[in-house]
Amino acid sequence: MVDMEKTANGRPVINQIEVVLPSLAVGNATLEQLRARLQSTFRVENQAAAVRAETLAELTRRKGVHITENDLREKGLRPRRKARSEVETAVELEELPKTSEGLRDGEIPYENARILAKASQEGDVDESELIGPAKTQSPDKFAGTVRKHQQQRSEDDGMSRLEHQRAQRFAKIKTDNTDGMTVLYGRFDPITGALIETALSQKMNELWREEDPRARRTPGQRMADALAHLVTREETDEDGKPPRGPRLLLIADYDVVSRELRNGRLGDGTPIPTEKVRDLACQSDILPAIFRGVSQPMDLGRSRRAASPAQRIALVARDKACVGCGATSNWCQAHHIIPWAVQGNTDLDDMVLLCSRCHHKVHDDHWQVRRKPSGKYYLKPPLKHDRPESTLRKTLLHGRRNAIKQRK
Repeated sequence: MVDMEKTANGRPVINQIEVVLPSLAVGNATLEQLRARLQSTFRVENQAAAVRAETLAELTRRKGVHITENDLREKGLRPRRKARSEVETAVELEELPKTSEGLRDGEIPYENARILAKASQEGDVDESELIGPAKTQSPDKFAGTVRKHQQQRSEDDGMSRLEHQRAQRFAKIKTDNTDGMTVLYGRFDPITGALIETALSQKMNELWREEDPRARRTPGQRMADALAHLVTREETDEDGKPPRGPRLLLIADYDVVSRELRNGRLGDGTPIPTEKVRDLACQSDILPAIFRGVSQPMDLGRSRRAASPAQRIALVARDKACVGCGATSNWCQAHHIIPWAVQGNTDLDDMVLLCSRCHHKVHDDHWQVRRKPSGKYYLKPPLKHDRPESTLRKTLLHGRRNAIKQRK
């Protein structure tokens, strides 16, 4: 816990924070006690961030932004960019009383408070509607919730926000004087960023297939090589024409009554203005897909082992990312919940998106794909990490029975 009213030499110390550390040694604590202790560290961290934010806001009011940022850099050893961000968040939190209260009570993580404060800077948000998710969602998920909230409250379907983001685009290239390496850095609007990520992912997959399995590059090295390849080399296809650009997945709902597109979004759920969906559609191939409709069969049974292109699109639309860790869909494979080796089918309900790392968890470490009542899939760790290889088939068959029960 954080005690801000501790006494020293019989006098109250009201301008200091003291953390009361647990007296029980870690080795003597039970599993539940360790989890409770871990939870308390999160609460303390949030409460301390609330006190710091209040302090920074008051210092800014008295001394100004630049002096406050300088104090934060010197006393907190913060980088310039982080110091500026903390001061901006602190000032904005004064206009968000419920968020500030949740942060001070330790119920809202600072990162979620920062996301909400930044959204409030950009436009009108309903704090009451977002305060609940801020207390229960991880920053990655909460950021998506806030983006959707901003889109829904936008008067122009998010076009002004997208234009503002595009105006903030930035790229920089420099040489690191310590070792002579070239450093690239950039910020892009969501649509451009998705195109860049898709192109890089496609090239990374090509490089992976060309590699010697005994001498694999690290993912970071492969991405660096992919970027260099795309930027510095000109390629043509077999007919001597430039290659096709990256295939960007855009999803929109079609309102049959009004005959209009609604709820435009990228494959990961990032909302985009419907007008941009139309613009991009004019430059791209269109793949109309009515999921579960007769034109795009989603269930292929035992007729093929790998997911079809239509099934992969449906999986991205449904799962959005790796169901285990949230890695981008471009880095995921379609995994059979009921393994193909034990008569599993290549059906949409029997597949989920998994990145390579989570795929190994399932196949090598006995993690299991489970489904929540809401229909969302997730990974569940094994009860026992070490299982004899002789039980593998029993494990697979048990997983098949569970999957069949969940379908029913």
